[in-house]
Amino acid sequence: MVPQLPTALIRDAIAQDRLDEASELIGEHARQVQLAITDGRLDASRREAWQELLDQQRLLLTELQRARDESSEALKRMRGQRRGSDAYRRAAGGAG
Repeated sequence: MVPQLPTALIRDAIAQDRLDEASELIGEHARQVQLAITDGRLDASRREAWQELLDQQRLLLTELQRARDESSEALKRMRGQRRGSDAYRRAAGGAG
């Protein structure tokens, strides 16, 4: 038995910037896969299905990493803008 990867749920979480939730979904699936392997439910005749699952998992991990990188860059830009506006207010004699 090949555990089903909740691809739609993971992509939905990524799209809605719920990156921790997406990571948890991937992690839970990875635990299910490990359990299937340790329980001896790894059917060697289903190698292609397992390989496809691995490829899907890698793709989702790449998408998650890309989303995290984009969030990190957006946060850096916001911090830079905040520093700039704070400096402007201080120069103009306002509260900082």
